Parts: sequence; structure tokens; C-alpha cells
Amino acid sequence: MALLHIPLSEIDERQLKRLIDGRAPESRDIDYKRELYPKSDAGTDEWLADASSFANSSGGDIIFGMEEKDGMPIGFLPLDADIDQAILTLQQSATTSLQPRLPQLQFKRIAIAKGGEVLLVRIPRSYNPPHRVIREGKRRNKFYARYTGGRYEPDVEGLRSLFTLAPQLTDRLNGFRYDRVAKIAAQDAPVTLMTKEALIMHVAPFSAFDPGAIIPLEAVTQNPVSFPPMGSRSPSQWNVNFDGLLLKSNAQENATVQRAYTQLYRNGIIEAVVSSLTLGQPSDGIGLRLSSMQIEGSILLQLVRYLKGLRDLSVEPPFAVMISLIGVKGIKMNVGIKGHWHYDDYLSTLDRDQFHFGEVILNATPNSVQECGVMLKPFIEQLANTAGRATSSSFGPDGQYIHSFQM
Repeated sequence: MALLHIPLSEIDERQLKRLIDGRAPESRDIDYKRELYPKSDAGTDEWLADASSFANSSGGDIIFGMEEKDGMPIGFLPLDADIDQAILTLQQSATTSLQPRLPQLQFKRIAIAKGGEVLLVRIPRSYNPPHRVIREGKRRNKFYARYTGGRYEPDVEGLRSLFTLAPQLTDRLNGFRYDRVAKIAAQDAPVTLMTKEALIMHVAPFSAFDPGAIIPLEAVTQNPVSFPPMGSRSPSQWNVNFDGLLLKSNAQENATVQRAYTQLYRNGIIEAVVSSLTLGQPSDGIGLRLSSMQIEGSILLQLVRYLKGLRDLSVEPPFAVMISLIGVKGIKMNVGIKGHWHYDDYLSTLDRDQFHFGEVILNATPNSVQECGVMLKPFIEQLANTAGRATSSSFGPDGQYIHSFQM
């Protein structure tokens, strides 16, 4: 029994009481502590060792204010301390004394009915391990990991395994992406698309490659509107398939072609594909063209929705966002302006059939298109380059995302 499967926002005294009633022992992903770490070098060293060991393993929770005996929780001991100051101290020491920095430490104060509070600290699994403890001015340079009995210092083989995790993950992400793009380009997608030109977005949670990663498909089928095809507010129809859940844009049950689809894989990866992207007519004097701003808007609008949907399924960052254009050689592309995608005097002719934009790693879930635009700036700038512009006009002087889109 553990808490990692429960979003931090939903954890309260009831969940902690279940740990006590169920005699859930300390394990690889949960640790109980009667008090906060001492305000001393030894206390700081213990915190850094615990935090890095969780991050270098599978992640986990530390609960302060929980009495335990032989590793079993037996009751609450509400903290008699300045919890806000304690949180600040933990954050600061983790920032300055762990290398590389830990992603997204989370803290939650939990009120106890009989009075007082306990503190839960969630250390997510890191996909950029190993994290080492460094202490300026002190002889500290150690690595830690965890097993069911607590933390330990890995040997040479253990460290080699930690160091090779990130490259292996990159290879698996790229392998998945290019295999899927090749299949879509060869018309081996789960549906038949209207045109050969298509925009493809893959959203891959890093956790998707963990053994046993699976999302609750039944919950998605009860509310599939979080994963509509690009360009749609909601799916016109959907069905469960071998890979997970397929959501389609065409409402006709026996339709032979689809404008767009979303494949939600059972491990949490999203494949969103939309065809029929071009504007204009071959005979209008300009020919078929793409608008980079239209593409940008489609990506941002749906990505915010998809990431919120994944969050509701307890799928946490980091995410890799990988975007490709296929079947577009010889098509012209302009930037366009808000609300009038075809208004632009400058047209660039695309010189290749496929464009694979650099992946963007998101370490947080954006709450708005503006936040998402800032996070996806590398893609948006590269998209503007594809349209023949040196830089994107979508950002203000302070780096804020200034365009807004409505579906």
C-alpha cells in the first residue's frame, strides 16, 4: 500500500489513516518520520540522501509527523514547527546541493482532525539520473538509490545502470516516434486520412516506458472529450482497440476516410494526426499553402487539453512533445495573421516531404495556451523558420506568448 498513485491534491488525513490501519510498512516509495530533519549538517545530509535516493529510483513520499515502530506506522505526531520555513529550507538545500537539480519537488500540509498538521513531501522519479549529493565546502560527493529496506549507495554496476537510463529513454522515444511516422506516411494508420499531407503530434509521458505503465481506459471511455482529434472540440465517434482508445473526427459510422484522429495508447502516449491542412486552391494563382500560425494554434489548443486529460488520469510530467509534418514537399507555407491565416505576402516553398521538429520536454503541465506557448517556444520558432521567417512573431519583448486562439 502506498500513495504514489494518488494525486497530491487528493491526499488528506483519510488516506494517511489507511496507511496506519493497513500497517503499510516503509518501502521503496514511502518513508515515515516523527519529526522534521534536524537543523544541522547531519540533518541536511540525511534530507539530501533521502531525496536523491527517491529520485534515482522510482520516486516516493516522505511523511513527517507520523510515528512508526519497526517501519510500521502507528499514529500521528503533528509537527510542532514552522512548516512553511521547513519547506523553504528543504527546497533551498535541494536546489544548491543536488546535481543535477531535482524536478518538481512537491509539498502538502495535511491537517489532522485532533489538531496540528503533518507534512507530505513527494519526490518524483527523475528521468535525468543519477542525482548526486554535493555540499559546498564539505567533502560530500555521493550517490544514493532505494530498495524495499530503505536507501543505499549503489555499487559500480548500479551507477552504470543509472547513468544509462536517460540515453535509453531518448532512444526509445525516437524509435517510437519515427516508427509511427513511417507507418502513417505509408498509409498504415488506424484510419484512412483524407490527404497525404498531415500534421502529427506525439505526446509521450516518460512514465509510459516504465514496466506495467497503463492508464484506466474505462475512465476515459466515460469522458472521452479530453482527447478530441485536432481541430475538433470533441470526438465524433470513438472505440476501444488493441492499442487503447481511438477517437475519430468523422461522425459517419461507416466512413471510409477521416480528417483527423487521436490514438490514446494504453501506456498514456497520445498520437494526434490531422490531414487536409492546406488552404486555397491550385487554380487561385498562389496554389495550395499551409499557415504556420494555423498549425501553431492547432497544436497549442489541443496540447493543453490533452495534458489536462492526462493529469486527470494521474499521468504526471515530464512529457516529450514531438511534432512532424509529412507529405508537404512543394507546398507553399506562410505565417499568416490571427484570424486570417491566408493573409501574408511572403510564401516559402517547402523543400522536403517530411519535417521532424525537435522534441520539446515539458516538466510541468501548462494551465493555459499562453503558458503552453512559452513552453513550446523552440517548436514555434522552428515552425516560423520553416515558413521562411528568422523568428516567430508570437512572442512579446519579455518572452510572453501573445497570440490567443479559439476553436
